[in-house]
Amino acid sequence: MERLNILLLKPYSKADELIPPFSLGYLATAVRGNHNIEIIDGIKEKLTSEKLAKILEEKQYQLIGIQIFTFQVVAIRDYLKTIKKVLPGARIVLGGPHVSASPEDIFDILPDIDWAFKGEAEVGFKKLADLIAENRIGPDNLRLVPGLIWQDSGQTMINEPICLENLDELSIPSWDLIRPDEYPLAPHGGFFKNYPIAPIITTRGCPYLCSYCGGHLVSGRKIRFRSVAKIIEEISLLYHKYRIREIHIEDDNFTFNHDFVKEFCRELKRNNLNISWTCPNGVRLDSLNEDLLLIMKAAGLYSISVGVESGSERVLKEMKKNLNKDTIREKIKLIRKCGLDVSGFFIIGYPTETKADIEETINFALSLDLKRAGFSLFKPFPGTDITRNLVAHGELKEIADGDWEKFVLADAIFAPPGLSLSEMKKLRRKALLKFYLRPKIIFRFVLEIKNWQHLKLIIKRIYSWIFKAK
Repeated sequence: MERLNILLLKPYSKADELIPPFSLGYLATAVRGNHNIEIIDGIKEKLTSEKLAKILEEKQYQLIGIQIFTFQVVAIRDYLKTIKKVLPGARIVLGGPHVSASPEDIFDILPDIDWAFKGEAEVGFKKLADLIAENRIGPDNLRLVPGLIWQDSGQTMINEPICLENLDELSIPSWDLIRPDEYPLAPHGGFFKNYPIAPIITTRGCPYLCSYCGGHLVSGRKIRFRSVAKIIEEISLLYHKYRIREIHIEDDNFTFNHDFVKEFCRELKRNNLNISWTCPNGVRLDSLNEDLLLIMKAAGLYSISVGVESGSERVLKEMKKNLNKDTIREKIKLIRKCGLDVSGFFIIGYPTETKADIEETINFALSLDLKRAGFSLFKPFPGTDITRNLVAHGELKEIADGDWEKFVLADAIFAPPGLSLSEMKKLRRKALLKFYLRPKIIFRFVLEIKNWQHLKLIIKRIYSWIFKAK
C-alpha cells in the first residue's frame, strides 16, 4: 500500500484563544502508522490563502483534511479554491462540528470538497485514507467507511458513524506534531496558574438534552471514558517531554462519574505530577458535591467553569437545563466554600426571552460569587433542538450565505421577537460592563496578571469582547 502524504488543517480565524488542535492529533495518531502526516494550526501560523499556497507548492499532499466550525464556512472557501488551484489532484475531506450538525447540505454549501465526516472520524478517516492509497474508492467500498458523507450519482449519502466504546483504542494524540510547549500565551479562558498549558479530554459524549447544544451530534449521547492509566500516561508525556505544567480538561462532562474522577485524582497525586489543572470548558453544577470538589482541589484543581445560562426560571426550563436558580446559588457557594474559583457561562437572546428576562440574567450573574462570567449571544446552530423548532414554526429563515461568519461569540445573528440584532449586541455589552467594572472583579484581575505579555493578552480580549463587538 502506498504511503499517502496527508495534511490536517485547522483554519485561521480571529480567535482570542489559541489551543493546540488535539482533535487533529487524534486523527494523526489513527493514520500515521500507514501514512505520512502533518498538522497545521492556521490560527497559530496566521495561515492566509497565500501562505497555504506556498506550503502546498512545496509538498505534494494527496489528502487534505480540514476542521470546520459554523462561522468558518465562508473563509474555508478561499482555502478550497487555493487547494484546487495548486494541487488539483488532492482529495479534500471536511470534519468537525458544522459537518456533524448539518451533513445533508455540506456539498451544496462547499461543493469543492470530495468527502466529509459526520461524528467522530478516527476510524473512518483511517479507512478512507487506506482506500485512497489502495485505489479502491468505489461506491461499494465508500459505503463501508463509518461516518463518511459522500455522493453517489449526485445524491448525498451519509454513513452511520462509529463512537468507539473503548476510547483507549484512540491512544494518545500525536503531540509531536502540534508541540504544546511552542504555543504562545493565549489559553482557553485567558487566565492560568502555571505555564506551559496543554488541553486534554478524558471522556466523550453527553446524555443531557440542552435544547441549544449540538455536542451530541458529534460524540453521541452516551458518555464514554478513557482509562485513568491512559490519561495519566498522556499527562506524564506532556509533563516530562514538553514541560507542560498545567492541564486544561476540555470535556463536556468530566465530573459525570465521581468514581472515575476520584481515581484520576488519586493517580495524579500518586505519580507526583506537580501540575495545576482546571476545567475551562465547563461542568454541570448538578454533578458537584463537597466531597468531590475537595478531592479535586487536593489533586491540583484551582478553578472550574460552570454553565448557568439564564437567570430566568422559565427560560432555564425551556432550555432543558434541569437546573433552577436555588440549585445554581447553592452549588456556586459550595465551590467557593471549597476554596476554588468559579466562572459562569450565560446565554443572552434565547428565542423565548424578553428584555426583562435578559436583565434578570444580568442581575443574577451579578448576585453570584463568580470570578468571571462569559455572556454569549444565542446562536441557532444547525441540528440543535431549538433551531429545528424555530425552522418548523417559521421563526428562522435559511441562513444567508454571508451570515455564517456571524456565528462567532460576540456577533448577533438572531434576536427574539421584539428585539433587534443591534439591541442584542448592546445588551451583551451591558452585561459585560456591569459584571467586570466592579472594584472586586477589577482587583482580582490585577492580582492574576502574570507578566507584561499576559497583560497585553487580557487587554486585547477586553477590547474584543466589549469595545470591538458593538
